[in-house]
Amino acid sequence: MITETLVLGSCWALLIASSACLGVYRSLIDRIRSGLSPAPSEENTQVAKLITKALSLPNHERPFHFEAAFLSSLQILSGFFLLKIWMPITSFYWALFLLSIFVERISTWLYPRRISQSKALDTHLKIGLLPVLLFTLVCKPIVILLSILEHLFLSSKQKKILEEEEDNEVADHIRIVGREGTNLDPDVLEIMGNTLEMSQLKIKDVMIPRNQVQILDFNDSFEKNLEIAKSCGHTRLPLCRGNLDDCLGIIHVKYAFRTLTDSLENFDLKTITKSPALLDSEELLPFALKRMMKLKVHMALVRDEFGGIDGVITLEDILEEVVGEIQDEFDSEEEEVEEIQEGEWKISGLTPLHELPKALGMEEEDEELTSLGGMLTREIGKIPELGETFEFPNFKVEILDADETRVQSVKIKLKKKGS
Repeated sequence: MITETLVLGSCWALLIASSACLGVYRSLIDRIRSGLSPAPSEENTQVAKLITKALSLPNHERPFHFEAAFLSSLQILSGFFLLKIWMPITSFYWALFLLSIFVERISTWLYPRRISQSKALDTHLKIGLLPVLLFTLVCKPIVILLSILEHLFLSSKQKKILEEEEDNEVADHIRIVGREGTNLDPDVLEIMGNTLEMSQLKIKDVMIPRNQVQILDFNDSFEKNLEIAKSCGHTRLPLCRGNLDDCLGIIHVKYAFRTLTDSLENFDLKTITKSPALLDSEELLPFALKRMMKLKVHMALVRDEFGGIDGVITLEDILEEVVGEIQDEFDSEEEEVEEIQEGEWKISGLTPLHELPKALGMEEEDEELTSLGGMLTREIGKIPELGETFEFPNFKVEILDADETRVQSVKIKLKKKGS
């Protein structure tokens, strides 16, 4: 019994120490990914190489995940059997099991978290290098097998969802770790998370579509264009010949109003335009931000793969991805979905499909089709006109407001069952 106790005690102590070493590495990697600790500055050391390799893994593949689970299981089992030898009373078994779990939580979570924020971190990393490498090597065959099984069990649709979720996982992680481990203001943490999310977005995700862009037409009179500039509430407007595909430049309204002191006869708006910057719709937002800041422009045209203009993007659009919605005195406060009565709503045509009432049973299946107005236009085969009504399987739609380019607002009423 003494020999058995010594063996189990030694194993338990070794597993506790190994779990603590592995936990320190995992806690440090979490802090680096969250921006709370710097990445290793020296890349030629074994510790730095190990951490850098773990950081290169996809977001959903947590470093040393299986190794930690394996160590925790062995630690709880060995602790339970050791305590059982010391206290062989059947009624105490549950208490002994809980005590083993308590010790495991201290060694794998609480202690590593404390060390990862202390000055003794470097020493613990060097001490823990050997056991971490050892258990990584021991567990590698099982990790490879589990990875193969994961790919076999996941459908192609689930893999696609996993990739999309992975883009936002780092941002979510920084919020969680930041709330737990720092005294930063929650708003600051939110901005930090949004900034990371922005790095995954493309220009096409936040741009203003061309059918929503207010333009000045070069073929119209100066007075008409001036009236548009006065009423639209925007400070910058594209000057075009008919549409955005033939854009002559961007006009700042302050230059237009300065001309009011001059003679307006035969005034050429092209004299106060600035050459438009062109960006590709597939480029990432950080690239757009750097380009626009370098060119010192607040508005840029977004072109598609065929060279046509998809819409425009502004610095405000990019900034809103970081700090949230920015509203000024010209922005409408109207709700996109307004419930008139039970089973009846007034809805903006720009409302995303995923924000519609669930009772309508509408889902966003086509990635290129995201708004209610776009869905109605596709289903009907034309841009609906004011006052038209349309029947769908679950509801009836009445067009409350529309122009020649898009649906502004509609009224949707659920059909009664059996009708």
